[in-house]
Amino acid sequence: MLKHLELKVPPVVVFLLALIATWFVSDFGWLPLPYPLRPLGFVIFVAGGIVGIAGVVAFRKHRTTVNPHSIQNASNLVSSGIFAYTRNPMYLGLVMGVAGSAFIFRDASGFVFALATLLYLQRFQIQPEERMMHTLFGDEFAAYCTRVNRWLSLSAND
Repeated sequence: MLKHLELKVPPVVVFLLALIATWFVSDFGWLPLPYPLRPLGFVIFVAGGIVGIAGVVAFRKHRTTVNPHSIQNASNLVSSGIFAYTRNPMYLGLVMGVAGSAFIFRDASGFVFALATLLYLQRFQIQPEERMMHTLFGDEFAAYCTRVNRWLSLSAND
C-alpha cells in the first residue's frame, strides 16, 4: 500500500524535518526535561554524528556507494569497523541526533520524533535497501544479518 514511498525521501531530509519538529514542539513545553540533562543531549548528538561519519568513511574506504537511492550500485558488502556493530550506522546516527535534540531543546516530545524517524527509516529506507542487498550479495548478506543487528549489536561478531 505505501510501497510508493520507499526510497523517496532522502534520510537527511527526514532527519532535518524531525529536528525542526522537535524544536517547534519544544516551545510549547508540554514535556519539559530538566536543564541539567541538556549537556547529555549534546553528547548524544555528537556521538550520533561520529557514528554516522564512521559509516560514510567505511563506505568510502571500501569504494562503495554512500547514496541511499543508488543501493543497486553497491560494489562491496561492508561488514567491518562500525558495520560490525550496526548494519545502519548512518541511520542510527540520524536517530541519535534527533534523540539528542530532545535533551538539547529540553522537551521529551523530541523522543516521539526520534521514534518516528526510526520507524520511517526502518520501513521506507532500510527494508527496501536490505531487499536489494539480498539480491546483490545473497548468502553473504544473509550471514551478515544473522551476525549484526539492524540497529545495534553490543559486541562485534565479525
